[in-house]
Formats: sequence, C-alpha cells, structure tokens
Amino acid sequence: MLYHFTKISNFVSMKDATNIPQSILNAANELIDIYGVHFSHLGQYEDQDVYVYKFPEEIETGFPFVYLLSDDKVQEISGYLALDIISQFIENDCD
Repeated sequence: MLYHFTKISNFVSMKDATNIPQSILNAANELIDIYGVHFSHLGQYEDQDVYVYKFPEEIETGFPFVYLLSDDKVQEISGYLALDIISQFIENDCD
C-alpha cells in the first residue's frame, strides 16, 4: 500500500532548514543525500518535537518518515505508527 504525502504542507508549515535541529538532519542523512532537506515541524507529541520528512512532489513513497526529538535524542519512525502520529495533527473538518 503506497501513501502519497505531498499535501502534508496543507496542515503544517515548512521550517527553514536552518531551523531544523542538527540531530534531526543527522538522523535523516540518507534521505537528505538523495532528495535534499525537506522537513515540516508538526508540533509536540508526548513531550517530543515531531518532524516529518517531505519527499519532493514527484516522488511517491511508502510510509512517511517521522522523527521524534527529545533532549537531543532522535527516534526515527515509519509504518503505521508514523501515520498515527501524523494523524494527531490533522484537523477533522467533517464534524
């Protein structure tokens, strides 16, 4: 199952690469080497800063890569847990 997350910028603001903590950049080094620096800061989740890697629009990928930052320690998350974390930041306008 593929998910296309090019519209993630519809609900979060992009952060300039200079505002992304170095530990996040280090953790995403392989993605950055291939696609460049493209992150969104979603906010706080369980007392951790949440960053999501935004692939270029022309790229279709599997699950997104989410990075949780707490006390300069980074946890990379993908799979359904990444989707669950991202969903915490989406407002439901259907109610």
